[in-house]
Amino acid sequence: MRSCIFYQQANQLKRENPMSKSVLLNIGKSKTAARKLAGQISLPDLAAAISNLQSAERFLAKQAAKKEAVQKTQQIKKAISMLDRMGLKPEDLKKSQLKIRGGKKAVVRQRKVAAKYRITVDGVTTDWSGRGRMPVVFRQAIGKKGSLEKYRI
Repeated sequence: MRSCIFYQQANQLKRENPMSKSVLLNIGKSKTAARKLAGQISLPDLAAAISNLQSAERFLAKQAAKKEAVQKTQQIKKAISMLDRMGLKPEDLKKSQLKIRGGKKAVVRQRKVAAKYRITVDGVTTDWSGRGRMPVVFRQAIGKKGSLEKYRI
């Protein structure tokens, strides 16, 4: 009932007020156009218009959030029905260790690898697993003394 009254009032405003969608879009794109229009309106009317536009924005944001929640619920129901058809439960997905290929890459949790090499220079200890790029400290030490085996843990 309330929304019906809202639409009736909106339609009445359309007939009474010549302000069109293009004028609002123009105001949104150009500060100069907004200033021109604001100069033609009294300050209380401008404040009321701003308040009404902010209210409309909040209303539309709530509508969008509700629509998104409904879509998400529908997608979840669809996914659950697909799982049922395959004879699976949602808990089975948590247990599986399958990598999904295509689209987005699967996130693989990497375990921290134990350090194989350790060097202390100027009181700062640097560990390195031997994987990835060699730290600068190790490169400099190898350049001077020649062997990485000296720093093996």
